[in-house]
Order: sequence, then C-alpha cells, then structure tokens
Amino acid sequence: MQSRLFWKEWPKPQQAVYLLLLLMAAGSLVWFGYNYFIGTEGIIGWDTMAKTERVSTLIDSFKLGPFTLNTTDDNILFFQNFTGSEALYSPSSYYLLFAITIIGKVIFITVVSDLPSFWFFVGLTVFLGLLVNFKFEVLLLFGSSQKWGLIGTILIYFSAAYFFNKINDSFSFLTRLATFTVITLVLGAIIYYTAEVNTPFLYMSVYGIINPLLVSLVFIIMVSHEIIASFVYLLTRSNSASSKNSLTHFYLISSIYLINVLLLYLHDRGIIDWNIVYINTYLLLAVSAIIGIWGFQRRAAQFANILGASVNGALIFIIMFVVCFATIAHFTATFNDPALYLIEDVIIYAHLGFDVIFLVYITSNFIEPLGKNMQVYKVLYKPSNMPYFTYCFAGLIACAALVFTAGWSIYVHKGYSAYYNSIADMHYINGELPLADTYYKQGAFYGYQNHKSHYMLANLCEKRGDDINAAINYKKAIAKNPSPQAYANLSNLYLTQDNFFDALFTLNEGNAKLPGNPRLENNLGIVYAKTNIVDTASFYIEKATNYDITAKTAQSNLVALLAKNKLDIDLDSIFSDWDSKGDLIAMNNELALYNQNRDHFSSDYWPKDSILSFLEASVLYNQSFNQLFATDSLSSKPILSLVSRPENAEAYEMLSFGLSINWYKQNNITQAFRKLNWLANNSPIQGGKFFNTLGLWALEQGASETAIDHFSWASERFFKDAPFNKAIALTEASHIPQAMEEWVKLSSTGPEGTREIARTMLEILNPQQRFSDLPDNKKYLFLKYQLSYKDTTLFKGLIDNITDANYKGQAILDMSNKLWKKDLNEAAIGIYASVAGLQITDKTLFDKIQWFELNMLAAQGNVRGLATKINQGIEFDKEHAIEKHYFSGLVSEASGDTTKAAENYKLIAYMNPFKEEATIAAANFLNVSDKFEAYNILINAIEINPRSVKLLKAYILQCARVQLDNYAQLSMEDLKPLISDKAFQNFVNDYNQLVKQVAEEEANF
Repeated sequence: MQSRLFWKEWPKPQQAVYLLLLLMAAGSLVWFGYNYFIGTEGIIGWDTMAKTERVSTLIDSFKLGPFTLNTTDDNILFFQNFTGSEALYSPSSYYLLFAITIIGKVIFITVVSDLPSFWFFVGLTVFLGLLVNFKFEVLLLFGSSQKWGLIGTILIYFSAAYFFNKINDSFSFLTRLATFTVITLVLGAIIYYTAEVNTPFLYMSVYGIINPLLVSLVFIIMVSHEIIASFVYLLTRSNSASSKNSLTHFYLISSIYLINVLLLYLHDRGIIDWNIVYINTYLLLAVSAIIGIWGFQRRAAQFANILGASVNGALIFIIMFVVCFATIAHFTATFNDPALYLIEDVIIYAHLGFDVIFLVYITSNFIEPLGKNMQVYKVLYKPSNMPYFTYCFAGLIACAALVFTAGWSIYVHKGYSAYYNSIADMHYINGELPLADTYYKQGAFYGYQNHKSHYMLANLCEKRGDDINAAINYKKAIAKNPSPQAYANLSNLYLTQDNFFDALFTLNEGNAKLPGNPRLENNLGIVYAKTNIVDTASFYIEKATNYDITAKTAQSNLVALLAKNKLDIDLDSIFSDWDSKGDLIAMNNELALYNQNRDHFSSDYWPKDSILSFLEASVLYNQSFNQLFATDSLSSKPILSLVSRPENAEAYEMLSFGLSINWYKQNNITQAFRKLNWLANNSPIQGGKFFNTLGLWALEQGASETAIDHFSWASERFFKDAPFNKAIALTEASHIPQAMEEWVKLSSTGPEGTREIARTMLEILNPQQRFSDLPDNKKYLFLKYQLSYKDTTLFKGLIDNITDANYKGQAILDMSNKLWKKDLNEAAIGIYASVAGLQITDKTLFDKIQWFELNMLAAQGNVRGLATKINQGIEFDKEHAIEKHYFSGLVSEASGDTTKAAENYKLIAYMNPFKEEATIAAANFLNVSDKFEAYNILINAIEINPRSVKLLKAYILQCARVQLDNYAQLSMEDLKPLISDKAFQNFVNDYNQLVKQVAEEEANF
C-alpha cells in the first residue's frame, strides 16, 4: 500500500498540493462523465411548441322536411411538438476551465522554477507560448490594443522564476507556489480593473482555449501506452519461480486489446460498420489516465535529468490529467464537436500507434524475461536493447502516420473550428449576435458540417426570420453528428413551410439514427396525424406516452388526435389513469374530445388572472361548449365579467358565442339572438358564421322568412354553407321561384352531395311535376313545398293519395302549421282534424302532433281541454319549458289565481319570441296592469322575429292601446305582404275599431 501511495514520502506541502490535485482530477472526471451522459441536452434543451387545429363540433341538429340541419362550431385543439431550445450557454463552463488552466499554469511555472538549467529555459519557452495564446491585446488593457500586457506579464513571471532558479534556489516549493499564486492574483486584479472589455476573463478563457486543448493532446499521447504497461504489471507482479506462461498470456491479452483498438480505428475511419460493440474512446483514455498516475511514477527515472525530483513530474502529470478531462468536459458541455472529434481521433491514433510500438519495445527488451516468468514490471522502463526514447520517437512517428493518412489538415481545421466556435460562444453569451454569427460561420468554414456551428447559425437565422437558411444549417448540423434537437427543429421548419414530406422524411431519418427518442416519436406521430393516418400517428404518440419526460404531452396529443378524427370511443377507458389538472392544454383537448362525443365532463376551471391568454380563452370556451351536454345551466355572469374587459377583446367573440349557444339551449332565445346578432354585425371575419347560425336557429324555430334574411347576410360574407341553407329557407317559405334559382346554382357549383340534393329539390319544385307519378316520400315533399297556405282546397284533394300514414300525418301537420303561422287558426284546425285516425308509428312525429294540439287548445282558451290533454301523460322536458309556464299561466289565469299566473307569464315574456302564442299571452295578461310593459314585450319579440304575422298583429294592436299610431302604421307595411289582402283589410278594420275605442276611453276618462 505504501508503494501505491507514493506521495507519502514527499514533504508535507507537496503532499497537500498533490492530494488537492487528485481531488480536482476526480472532480474533472465527474464533470466530464456528467456532461458526456447528459449529452446535447446539457446546453440545448427542449421546448414545446403548441400548434392549433380546429375541429368542427356538433352543437345541435334538427330535422326539417327531408333535411337534417346542424349547428356547429370549431373547438380548438392544441398539438404539441417538441423543439430544440435556443442554446443555453452559460459562461460558467468557460470560467471553470479558465480557473483550472490558471491553476495548471501556476503549478507549471512553480515546477519550472526548480528545473535544471537547460530544461528551465525550455520550460520558460513553453510558458511563454501559453501566455501568448491568451492574447492580452484583445483585453484593451488601459485602453491599449498593444502587447504591453503580455510583455509585462512575461517580465513579472520570468523575473520571479529566474530569481528562484538562478539567484536563490533555496526557497521551498510552498514559497515558490505562494509567490506565483500572488503574482497571478495581482495580475488578475489589474486585468479586471483596467480591461475595457466587459468580460475580460471570459475573453482570456476563449482566446486561450488552445492552451488546455494542446495540453490535453500531449497528455493523451503520454498515457496512451499505459494499458499495455498495466498488462505487464498485472501478469508479472506476483510471478515466482513456479509461474508459467506469462509471455503467452501477455501476447494474447495484448492482441485482443490491440484488435479492439484497431476495430475502433477502422470504424472511426468509416472502413467498417459492423454491428458490434466498440471500445468507448473516452473510457480508453480514462483507464489509461488513471493507470498513468502510478505508471508515471514507475518511469520517473526516465525524466530524472529533466524534472529533477520525482515530485515535479507527478505534479506536472496530475495537473495535465485535470486539465485534459476538464477540457473534454468543457467541450462536451458546450457541445463543441470539432474539438471532440479532434480529441477522439487523437485518442484512437495515439493508442493504436504508440501501443503497437510499445509492444515492439517490450518484445525487444523483455521477451526473454517474460518467457522466464520474471517480474518484468520492475524493470519495464530500464530497457536493455531498444531505448525508451526510441519507443517515444517511433510511437510519435506511427501516430503521425495515422494522422497524415487521415489528412493532417483536417485536424488543424478542426482545431481552428473549435477555436472560432468558442469565440462565437463568448459573443453569443454577451448578446453580440452579429459577431457571434460571424465567428460561427468561421467555425463552420473550418469544421465542415460540424453540429455546433450550424446549429447555432440555424438558431440565429430563426431569430432573424430567415427560415430558408435556418433549414440549410440544420441539414448540415445533422449530416455528421446529429442531435435530436436539430432533427426536431428542421422538421418543424419544414412544416411551417408546408413541406410535409420533407418533415416526415427528416423525422423518420432521425428516428432511425437516434432510435428510442420519445420526443422525435411524438413529433413523428404529429406529422402522421396531418395525413389522417390515424393508426400510424397513434402508434408513435402512444410510444412517447411510455416515457416520463414526454408522457403528459404525448397523452394530450393522443386526446387531440382522437378528437380531430372524431373517433367513437369509450371515454372512461381513455381517461381512467389520466390527470389533466394543472395542464391547460391537456384540459382543453380533453374537453374538445368530450364535446366531439357529446358527453358531459365535470370541469370547473377558472383562470387566476382576469386577463386571458388565448389558451385560457380556448379552455373556457370548450368548457362552456361542454355545458351544452350537462343537466344544469351555464352560469353566464363570470364569463360576462371577463369579456367585458377591454384586455380580453380577442377572446370576446369566442366566449360570447359560447354564451349564446348556451342561452339558446336554455330557451333564453331572445338573449341568444341579441348577443349573436351583435357579434354577426360587428365581426369582419366570423360574421358569416354567426349570421348562418342565426339562420339555422330561425329555421329550427319555424321562422323561415327571418332565416332567409340571415342566410342572405351570411352569403354576402362568403360563408360556404349559407347558399345551401338559404335555398332551404326559401323553399320552406314557399318562395318557389327564388328557391329554384338557388337550387339551380347549387346543382352545378355546389359540392357533389349538395348537387344531388339540389337536383332532387328541382324535381320536387318543378311546376310540371305530376303528383300521381311520385312515390309517397316525394308526394309529401310536393305537398310541403309546392302548396302554400292558400292552396288548402288542392291540398285536401291530394292528401288522400299518400298511403303511408307517417308521410300523410307529416303533410297534414305542415299545412296546419302554415295556416297557424298566418293566424288562420280555424283553417288550421280544420286541416288538422284530418289527422284523426291515422296510425302514426314515428314517435317524433307523434310528439310534434301532440304539442301542436296542445298549442291549439291553449290559443282557443280551452283550458279544460288543455288540462285534460296534459293529464294524458304529457311530460315537459327542457325543450318545452316555456310551454310548461305558458300552460300553467293559462290555467292559473282561468282559475282566478292572478299571482301565480303573473309569475308564469313574467318568466316567459321575454324568453322566446318564436313561441308567439306564449309571448302574446304574457303581453295580454300584463297589459291589464301595465300597457307599456306589454308593449315592451311585443316590441322585443318583433325585433327578433320581425316576420311573424301573429306578433305583428299583436304589436300593432298594442300600439293602438298606447296610442303610438306612427309605429303601428310602419308595422302595417311589414304585415301587408305576409297575409292575403282580405285578411289584411279585416285586420285594418279591427285596428281602426280599437283605435276608436281607445280614443273614446281617453275622452271619457
């Protein structure tokens, strides 16, 4: 143990320094190991880039004749791509390497001051070279770009060294070390306070980077033979007279080792690419270096005339150890791959060249002792035939030969590239991006297709918005030494340029070269999702869910993929182990998927800040959308408080639309129409969509005339579905010539499915069409669309030609509704009577007939008949909440319970102006106590439903009651085209009579 701890024999100061350096050596190994295993992600991390896609989601649907009409809106989905981050350079690595270099410089000059005369001057020359490489002139010391700083530093160090070596050599090692340390600290202070550059030590570290690089290369050569030397030690240290086969074992194990090094060399040169495990280059160096700590002591005698005391050599060796691994750690931490390529190749060439020659050296000097199983390790560096210097010189020639074979200029250029990359890093850290760009270009020029230069140039191009040159540089970055970040960024750039197949190819290549990278797998799944190849997309995204670092993001993307492709799935199975709390994107996508499946999701998200981001607004909208499928109603006040803030103007339309669709579902039709109508008139981009939705709502409420207006406005704003919907509305309103014009256009210019519908409708609307030639389904359509409310006689003559009870019942209901809407109640009841006795099997139609009958009874004031009908099993669901209050109000009013009647009427007075009878009943009841409240109810109703005959009549009569004759006359003009001349004249008479009656009442008051 004592021989292994050779420093125990040294003086205490040298022991302490050496042990400290040993700790630094261990630290440098750990620093290198950490950076090696963390790889590029130590400096180039990952960001997520969320891209939005919109998926059309069904709000509601309803049947209208042969058409199924849908109200839809887009839910926003967020697909998250991983992207390589901007390089997170920190000056700490440069400062740490600089500090280690300075410590090494101090140790070196301390040792040099104790060397024999000739080698003292050689050492000073080497030290001079180290100082020159720091380029003091760039520091602008005292504002000067001259070399006075270098000259002064040389004079100070050389004077002290000369004093210790030539004038008084009695000073101890500790004194000399302390002196040079103080000199270094003083010079550091002078530099810090007089340099005009902002980061002088960063400048010195960067410009002096060549020093630790050269030291590292020399150290690699120094220790390259240590593994073979260790074979001799291990095989012969326990030899005795009875030992056998040391020679055979040595050559066998050495051959195996050298063959592995040779395979590594051939693989590095690209001569072979076998699917085997090659020796790790840095492991080779680390093992050699650690063995070299003791190996150097065994060959200390070879350097006795140069280094003097053995402690000097040990100190030089261990500080070179520290500098070497700190340098490699630094280049790994800054991912300066040209330097790493240079170091790796020198490791391989040195171990191959020197080890082969060292094997010759052992054979030449010790083959006979090895054959006799003697303890050769004791005399390994005391050769008898081939001198140790000859081995060193021959090994250097062999190593140089390998370098020249590969092309010596390549390695010089790699050194230059590493140097310029370091300078570029400094300017990048200092925020001097144009200078950084210039030096990275120099690094790229000397280091052909090196990753660092091109990745950084690509980053800088992206900052400038130069995507074309960014893509070019990313392609060069992945050519030789690819990183997953470069692949991800290049593919993302291709996607932004709509080069889909280039993006796909890039990620497939990255996935092949860097298999098992979950971020690339996630991105590959996202790209496949754009092709709607769902199986392949989900395969890659699901693979990414198996890694902790990508699990949440990939799960969110998988949910978005399912929502985008509208897959019918069991949501409980998907979300059994899912936790989206705290992840807004995941929550957003989850809500969108539930919305696609029309399934309620219990979510109570509310933003912490009242100023919304786009993501927060999307979550709130998807959440309000999802409330459509809940049993309870959406609370609108909190959202209204958010959208009222000017800071949330961008979210106003989206959230207001969410409120509108919820109000509509809650039967608050007036509020829904008012809000959406305001949005439609004030939105330059989405106005068409909003008007189209209003048109669909009007159609669903049976107000086809009002729907025509909204679809016309939507068409003017180029909303794609509006022409088709307008054609339906015109047809429903019995504007046959205009409807046929629209259908003709659609039959030639619409989508293929629409063209077929248009041709069918043209056949139905053709005035030459023979009714008797049509099947029952088209006979029904003929009666629905060819006959207006005026054609009751013809209708009665044709209706019996339909044999199917359901089609016949639907036709009777449609004609009754036409008459009812025109306020021709007696005629409507007369037509409706023919539905009696029909065997209706369509439950939806049967329910419609039941509700129509209830409304007729209510309008006639037949409260007894109404109550009887209700008691036969009528259930009031949410859709018929207004009817429930309407009928309850009628019953309460008839029974004299005015308080309860008032409660019911007030609830429905302003809710749905398309429920004309309920609105008019509320106005009539409240008219008794407050004529102007009744007027407000009716004016509110006709603002929303301006083409309703019944509402116009009620409003005009209410104008008479409150003596607003001018308004009444204006509404008369609106009413006149909606009814027959006879009906209009009869109404005018009724109006005039009421005006006269009101005037008389006023006169007699």
